[in-house]
Amino acid sequence: MATLLLVHSPLLGPSAWEEVAERARARNRHVVLADATVAAEAGLAGAGGYVDAVVRAASGVDDRIVLVGHSGAGVFLPLIGDGLGSRLHAMVFVDAGLPPEQGEHVTDGPMQALLDAHVDDEGVLSPWLDWWSDEIVDRILPDPGVRAALRADMPRLPRSFYDEPVSVPLGWAEKPCGYLRLSAAYDADHEEARRRGWPHTTIDGHHLSIVMEADAVLDAIDTLISDLDGG
Repeated sequence: MATLLLVHSPLLGPSAWEEVAERARARNRHVVLADATVAAEAGLAGAGGYVDAVVRAASGVDDRIVLVGHSGAGVFLPLIGDGLGSRLHAMVFVDAGLPPEQGEHVTDGPMQALLDAHVDDEGVLSPWLDWWSDEIVDRILPDPGVRAALRADMPRLPRSFYDEPVSVPLGWAEKPCGYLRLSAAYDADHEEARRRGWPHTTIDGHHLSIVMEADAVLDAIDTLISDLDGG
């Protein structure tokens, strides 16, 4: 069975995937939980430090790898997959932004405006959880311990992290890919995955269901992998 390489958003830390990783290990799955927070905080571009940190996390894995990325990690998955070489088996996008099939990804206007609303005078973004009201955060993360764990490894990104276009390797979209939609915010990406003919599925949850509904998320990821394998 392929190794799961779990990739967190640049705005979150590896703790976002910890519940899914624990449940996967309980099912005797081999899991690598990547940590790219140091590279992200240093402001290294997606084609550099962030991608390299994830590829290095899988340096000891010799067998097939299913690359699983959440949220903002999505636009970097093609480059990470390219770095994995022949070990890459498939990619699963979880409530994630989809890269173009060719060319480069550029941060769009609405995301640029959201970033600009949460940057300080030194050009550093506020921790991602602080972008939302206490009411929203308490509703989706009712456990104070869970909130504290997410905050503990949440990086402070420089605003410039999102200024560089992210180029995609030629032919990346010909690799086996699947899409798991968790929230309405990613309906357009889910629809694009469907248009591309990818296996896709939905959980009626929220963007951090990877934290709060880990079993359901893992079940959905396994179903997509089975579909990609023709099972």
